[in-house]
Amino acid sequence: MNESSTGDLFDSAPAESKPAKTHEHATETPIDAVALAEDTGLSDLDNALTHWAARHGADRLVARAFALASWAVAQGHTCLALDAIPTGLMSAANQAELATALAASELVGEPGEIKPLILENDRLYLQRYHAYETRLAERLRELMAATPNPVNVATLKPGHGLFPTDTDSPAATNWQAVAAFAALRHHFTVISGGPGTGKTYTIVRLLRVLIEAALDKNETPPLIALAAPTGKAAARMLESVRKGLDDMGADANFDTAAVGEHIPQSARTLHRLLGLTGATTQPRFNADNPLPYDVVIVDEASMVDLPMMAKLADAIRNDARLILLGDRYQLASVESGSVLAEICSNAGVNRFTAKQQAAAGNLLAKPMESANHALADHVVTLQTSRRFNADSTIGRLAAAVNAGDVEAAEALLNAGHDDLAYTPRSDAAAISQLLDGLAEDYARLIETTDPTLALAQLGRQCVLTAVRKGTAGSETINAGITERLARRFDFNPADAWYHGRPVMVRQNDYRTGLYNGDVGIALYNEFGQIRVWFMGDHGLRAFLPSALPAHDSVYAMTIHKSQGSEFDSVTLVLPDYDVPVLTRELFYTGLTRTRARLVVFAEGAALRLAVGRRITRLSALSSRTSIQKKKI
Repeated sequence: MNESSTGDLFDSAPAESKPAKTHEHATETPIDAVALAEDTGLSDLDNALTHWAARHGADRLVARAFALASWAVAQGHTCLALDAIPTGLMSAANQAELATALAASELVGEPGEIKPLILENDRLYLQRYHAYETRLAERLRELMAATPNPVNVATLKPGHGLFPTDTDSPAATNWQAVAAFAALRHHFTVISGGPGTGKTYTIVRLLRVLIEAALDKNETPPLIALAAPTGKAAARMLESVRKGLDDMGADANFDTAAVGEHIPQSARTLHRLLGLTGATTQPRFNADNPLPYDVVIVDEASMVDLPMMAKLADAIRNDARLILLGDRYQLASVESGSVLAEICSNAGVNRFTAKQQAAAGNLLAKPMESANHALADHVVTLQTSRRFNADSTIGRLAAAVNAGDVEAAEALLNAGHDDLAYTPRSDAAAISQLLDGLAEDYARLIETTDPTLALAQLGRQCVLTAVRKGTAGSETINAGITERLARRFDFNPADAWYHGRPVMVRQNDYRTGLYNGDVGIALYNEFGQIRVWFMGDHGLRAFLPSALPAHDSVYAMTIHKSQGSEFDSVTLVLPDYDVPVLTRELFYTGLTRTRARLVVFAEGAALRLAVGRRITRLSALSSRTSIQKKKI
């Protein structure tokens, strides 16, 4: 949960709107042994809310509902569905009485009221999360309702300088050009696409259009902000933008210096952009004090949770543009909500209203069926991957996983392709054999003294796991590789630091400029001292081990940690037992981290579970943004 204390969950209510029952007048309601026996899967915070509610006059069922609403948020949901509570958390008999108990409680309110819990139809919310969800939907509707900006479509046509004509399909729609058109036209736009589909490529050209248009009119170019949910994602975004500028430098009509002067020289985390500190959940920038930027672009938006997205949308000026970049099929945020996926599912895949189709003109190769959803004009999904072709083995596997086609995925994995290897086991013996081979590969890190070469190797290959613990977990694999290297190179595997140890930072540290997800390598220098090397915006930097923020060894990492990364070769390991994280979104995210080769270790049953199961997160954001437009 983003809000980690009971006070944070409830303190937004004014004093006069608190429930009538207080500590002084409330009758202590004991939480009976039956209720506490259902605590499987509940955290200390969940149970603390149960007791808080009891002290404030809640009966047994309502007190229990507080814990379950908190539990739901911890599972990634924004609310608790009263008709879908696991029987291990509340008995069927208690569930049958719950709605009546909630309706009678002074601690439970309806939408529009400020009470600790909000009951809306059959959905129960912690008050703060109901506010996040309703406010985000309202803010998106406001941004979408703004009058569309006129767009000079001629400047975006493929072959006219900005977007090249596809030599393989010259008559096909160039969705990058269409995405730029949508972002120029609207105040809120989502550009979705898988790895290598050119989301940042599109953005750089969009910014060029905006900046050049202002310069041509002797106006001040727009003030632009680049942001991402993590420091690593922000750094990669900035790197991609700079590369995009360099690539456009070959265009004789492009004034690199004039445009580049107005492109941001840094990309920030969303926390930093909004002025959020660890001391408060309230950002510096909000509806009353909006961000000063004319254009705010957020990369890796699938990783942004509901509270953060609500705060971001609130801080956008009414006359500014908010552009979200992300992969609609990728893993959702670790915290509550799956905002990007919900927005994209409502919009469909590249379906516009008749009015937008007319405005786009011949940017669209052929007319499409007219859409009537409010979001349809605001979401463009890029289609062509430059990382791997849709007809490649990995491209076809990604498509099969997204479609939930278990048979097609198994057929591809078992066909023996050069770029795709499959071992239908992930038990202890299979993992041990894998570790032997990986230790050979990673021995080169021990043998090198050049940090540039060592970091380059870490960028070429990676082991990705679904879980941290267990035989097939990242912790086990990291420890196993360390032990094998220690035997070969005669060092103590229990030593905190040794030559060639790769590490990943796991929290942002603005003092050092190291961010969650940054990868470094520990090497001895010429004086026999360990230094940890990282590649940053300004080249290599070396740190004392004691100066690093929290970190772990990183021969292997979880798929969640790999989001936003790419490698030449990926070894993907799934556990040989069922865990809730085994979903097609997880498998898709892992396999699409590779540029060229994929190796999969997975029992057949685990593979079928992963491909056949989708992430399901309970939320009403989808319905709240489902304002239908009349067909035009």
